[in-house]
Amino acid sequence: MERVGVGAIRSQAVKRRETATLATLLLRISAALIRTPHHRLGGAIDGAIAEVGDALGADRALVARREPDGIVQHHLWEHGRRNGSAGPVSSDLLPSILGRLEGGRTLVWESRDEFPLTAWRLESLTEQLESGIVVPLQVGGTRGGMLAVIARAPRPWSADAVEAAERLAEMVAAALDRIANQSAVTREQEGRRSAEAESRVLREHLAHAGRVSMLGELAASLAHELNQPLTAIYTNVQAAERFLDRKRPALGEALGALHDLGQDCRRAGEVLGRLRQMFRRHETERVPLAVGPLIEHVLRLLYEDAVGRGVDVVLDVPRDLPLVNGDRVQLEQVVMNLLVNAFDAVMGMDRPREVTLRAAATDGFLGLSILDTGPGIPPNDLDRIFEPFFTRKPNGMGMGLSICRTIIEAHGGRIGARNGRERGSVFELSLPAVKSQ
Repeated sequence: MERVGVGAIRSQAVKRRETATLATLLLRISAALIRTPHHRLGGAIDGAIAEVGDALGADRALVARREPDGIVQHHLWEHGRRNGSAGPVSSDLLPSILGRLEGGRTLVWESRDEFPLTAWRLESLTEQLESGIVVPLQVGGTRGGMLAVIARAPRPWSADAVEAAERLAEMVAAALDRIANQSAVTREQEGRRSAEAESRVLREHLAHAGRVSMLGELAASLAHELNQPLTAIYTNVQAAERFLDRKRPALGEALGALHDLGQDCRRAGEVLGRLRQMFRRHETERVPLAVGPLIEHVLRLLYEDAVGRGVDVVLDVPRDLPLVNGDRVQLEQVVMNLLVNAFDAVMGMDRPREVTLRAAATDGFLGLSILDTGPGIPPNDLDRIFEPFFTRKPNGMGMGLSICRTIIEAHGGRIGARNGRERGSVFELSLPAVKSQ
């Protein structure tokens, strides 16, 4: 019967405890790295390297990777010192070791004489790397890095120590993959946000250009609307002068004329205020909007134009419509553009010139329809009228309907056109309704 000494039994017990301690440590590190958010993984890797390096009785542990600027040391732990930060490696030793790791095998040496690069054994090994374990890192599907656990004195490395270093290398590689992937995602998100912001600015500039163009088309109507209060102002000023120029000034009549003068000034200011709001350049602002007041505001701007053309505007807009999230100025621009087009469509018709505006809520959307009694849209043009620069108007730019579609789609809605069943054309748009609380 073979007898085993007490010292051997104790040695085996110590070894089992060390193995169990390493396994527990690696399990805890693995769980911590998995739970750590990507923006804190760098610090978690530093902590993992320090813990394993200390548990293995090493003097130094580090991660180094081959990058366009050379070999970069990303994580460094040294016994009794603080973790080092990332930085380039000036020595030729690490590049040489990385070249040796291309086969994917772990390098282990217990003394300087066993160092795997013979050229560095004696005079060139200035880093005092007497013994160590170097494990190749595979990040992003390619090799080009390493995890090194180093001691300054000759020492043996157990199979458990080598396995621990290899497991740590796998964890570090996975963490570095997460950082790289998240960086790529972040760059993509930033690029997408930048593109969306640029697109939004272009839409705003395009919409502003459309409003300025529309201002030219409505110049005669707007001049007439301003002319009314200005004429009244002039008349009241003359009346006030006459009342005050009498031998016995008619103060009551003069005060009445001055009161009317103030009202006319307010009316002129309201007209200019509406124009300024409509045609100024502004950043998109999405807020809950009631469609009824928005339509009324547009109709006030177009009132003189409709009267001058002899167009009857019929409103079918319920008061209890849901709100929509949108930019008021841009949505007013869409409604105004569609109404002006409808006014143009009914000009020259013998039958009544009528434009109907309807609104209704269905299936979570608010729909708006503008119907006219004009000649309708040629069938070949129905698929093209929303294209940029397509127009049948002699002096048209062909941008109005294209801008309308851009604005409505940017609001998450849809816009389309068709011919009416009996006559004229129908333009329909829908916008997502704000969900009631």
